[in-house]
Amino acid sequence: MRNFQTYSNDVSSISLHNRLLYSSGIVSHALKEAAMGVFVLLYYKQVLGLSGTLTGLAIGISIIWDGISDPLIGAWSDRLRSRIGRRHPLMIAAVIPMAAGFVMLYGPPGSVLSDQGQLFTWLLISILLVRTALTFFMVPYLALGAEISEDYHERTQLAAVRTNMAWFIGTLVSATAMIFLFKEENGLDGRFLIDNYHFFGWVNGLLVILFSVICIAGTWQYIPKLASGTGDADSNMLRDIFITFRNKNFLYMVMLDMAVGGIGSITATLLMVTYIYFWQLDAIQTSLLFAGPIILAVLLSAVFSKSLNRLFEKQQILRLTCALTSINLLWLTPLKLFDLLPDNSTVVFALIYFNWAIHMTMNILRVITVHSMLADIVDEQELATGKRKAGVVFAAAFFSSKFVGAFGYLIAGPFLDVIGLQAGAQPGEVSSTVTWGLGLIMGPGLAIIMLLPVWMSFKVNMSHASQLEVRQALSQRQQAAGRGDSASVSTPRSH
Repeated sequence: MRNFQTYSNDVSSISLHNRLLYSSGIVSHALKEAAMGVFVLLYYKQVLGLSGTLTGLAIGISIIWDGISDPLIGAWSDRLRSRIGRRHPLMIAAVIPMAAGFVMLYGPPGSVLSDQGQLFTWLLISILLVRTALTFFMVPYLALGAEISEDYHERTQLAAVRTNMAWFIGTLVSATAMIFLFKEENGLDGRFLIDNYHFFGWVNGLLVILFSVICIAGTWQYIPKLASGTGDADSNMLRDIFITFRNKNFLYMVMLDMAVGGIGSITATLLMVTYIYFWQLDAIQTSLLFAGPIILAVLLSAVFSKSLNRLFEKQQILRLTCALTSINLLWLTPLKLFDLLPDNSTVVFALIYFNWAIHMTMNILRVITVHSMLADIVDEQELATGKRKAGVVFAAAFFSSKFVGAFGYLIAGPFLDVIGLQAGAQPGEVSSTVTWGLGLIMGPGLAIIMLLPVWMSFKVNMSHASQLEVRQALSQRQQAAGRGDSASVSTPRSH
């Protein structure tokens, strides 16, 4: 028998060119994250005048629906049979609805702007269209990433390229828009002009089509190798989902991502508002903070993630990133609240830059590690059940984090109403209640919630050695099946 440490199949060695082609599919997700994290709350609440409660409610409902639909689409993708495989049909069907959803999201017609109910309905329908179409694309797309390589380290590199591209493109689009589209002109702040958002919606739609087509075409070569899978087309989708949660490592990682999802949704909802009203930054400074720290984090991740993965176990990297994220949330906003920051605005900007760079570096490394570990869990599940359910594993993991993440938006939207942030308010004109509210929730508040992911990260137990045992057992099973050998293959013990 071959030494398993050198074992690979004919799709596990992936060139950088093919990694980039595959990773281009993450751009639509990056644009959605930019919409939710940078533009939508500011646009609908401060520009269009929709209440923060209704804005948060629309986003929250869409995330709950997103979380419910993810596992169902994942199970469907695992069971789908067609001449172009299990993953690509759903990805192809999603492209045009995704693009249309972005155009609608940023371009509500004038007839709905004067009525809170109609504007809320338009926002809800637009977000539901974007998220549903994105689910049809992203769930099979992520499952495809777990299937085109079986190598322990290669999976991390594939997840690294995909994650870094997501942050880089999302950051580039947001920062470029801030500098060139939403800049101040003739004394008017471009962030408060409706026409700018309409144009931005069309840009997003065209980018969705472009990068989705690149990804679909670039991964077409894998269809003959991955079309059959090992799933049972007659299996029960809900049963497949529940079986997945029997894996303890998967359960711990889901609980970890639930808390991180809640933190992420609160951060995404309030980040732009915090930059404007807590730190009182202009559009150029905001664009630099969107771009600089994230690009630095992407570069650090690209340079060091491979070495970290070789030096440390994935579970150790997961623990480190969670712990440092919690610690980093504790120090900056309290310094401003208690007037302990220097008067020099350049120094303060540098501190914000440094703080956010640490946060994003830890976040990117954590996402890379989680995605790589989920791919390993797919192998564990295949060995335990005899069925390969990559779609179910990835979708079920995101179900919980999105479901809890919805409550972040449901909390953050009304929170802005409670602290008294008025539509159209200008930086420097808000009350101390707004300042203290934003400072406490975006610092110590998130740090406390982050303690749950820290705890869960220490319960996950997935070593390189155990993964090698799983892959070796799967290889033995495949060889036995090829020989028609009915002898059972032993399952590695838990570590």
